[in-house]
Amino acid sequence: MVLPQVVLREATDRKLFDEVVGRERATRAELATATGFSKPTVSESVRRLTEGGLLTATGPQETGRRGRVGTFYELGTAAGWVLAVEVDQSGVQAWSADLAGRVLHRHTRPPGGAGDTGALAKALRATVVAALRKPPAGPLRAVAVSMANPVHPVTREVIALPGSPFPEGLLSPADVLADLVGAPVLVDNDVNLAALAEQRFGDAASFAYLYVGAGLGLGLYLGGLLVRGAHGLAGEVGYLPGAGWRTLATELAAAGLGRSDAPSNDVAAVLRALDAGTPRVLMALVAAVARAVASVTAVVDPEVVLLGGPLGTHPALLDPVRTAVATLSSSPTRLAHGTLGALAPLHGATRLALDHAITTALTT
Repeated sequence: MVLPQVVLREATDRKLFDEVVGRERATRAELATATGFSKPTVSESVRRLTEGGLLTATGPQETGRRGRVGTFYELGTAAGWVLAVEVDQSGVQAWSADLAGRVLHRHTRPPGGAGDTGALAKALRATVVAALRKPPAGPLRAVAVSMANPVHPVTREVIALPGSPFPEGLLSPADVLADLVGAPVLVDNDVNLAALAEQRFGDAASFAYLYVGAGLGLGLYLGGLLVRGAHGLAGEVGYLPGAGWRTLATELAAAGLGRSDAPSNDVAAVLRALDAGTPRVLMALVAAVARAVASVTAVVDPEVVLLGGPLGTHPALLDPVRTAVATLSSSPTRLAHGTLGALAPLHGATRLALDHAITTALTT
């Protein structure tokens, strides 16, 4: 089947744009060598990218080789920017980035009271207003918001679940920001976005990302695809049954890990307990995490399970969980820490915004 000419053109432009961004600057001859495209194809694509403002010519410079002097191309000075935002129990944090993914400005706002949706909406708006006061050159092309609640894969609306560890996060970021930004507002679950980010920096084709923090969540990246489920509820492992009649989340609360003012783990208190080597806290957390890991390996058999989140990345957790999983499962799945730490959801939001921004810029 022959692809339509417009699809081939867009794929060529994206490949060359990514190549220039990855190299920071490149000549047309270098791009032809790196991609295998013909020189006329490269020249025509670079012309389109330059006329569209995504690339800019920096002028002829010595290439260090014999022959003609080449013109270098790099990311356009006014190609535009994206805004990545993370909203969770710790408040709102964001950063603006250029279309190469380079972080330019950071913005944060503290959380409001537990369950105070109005205060969270104000913090989200204030964060975006602060970003708009210091805009990089060019248009804002996309805003991506990471939410610590499940998000419907079609409507992109936040889904309310009973006993949510983040009840104040049951809001619509698109509605909250509608009068502030004209760019598309893209919304996804924080654990899904963390998995997207880890996939970019890792080497596993199939893996699970287990977030352990205020709640428990799982991102599944299987066969090159992020699995969200028909309703956006894939990976809600906090609702798995525990050892008794409770769920894993309620078992942790019953073990004394929960907050008194919200249905979530007290992350700061649990971290202090892990630092102090408190056996009761460590054993309760290990039991819940090991049960979640054993469940996912039995169902989807990933290459590796990555532990992420503020509690999942604590160094005291990994080895005891490995030992506990071995008693529950004979799966050869590896267990390791994620590579991006607590910033994984924000990196994932950046990737989501960039993919949308660049694709849109190339097709308009």
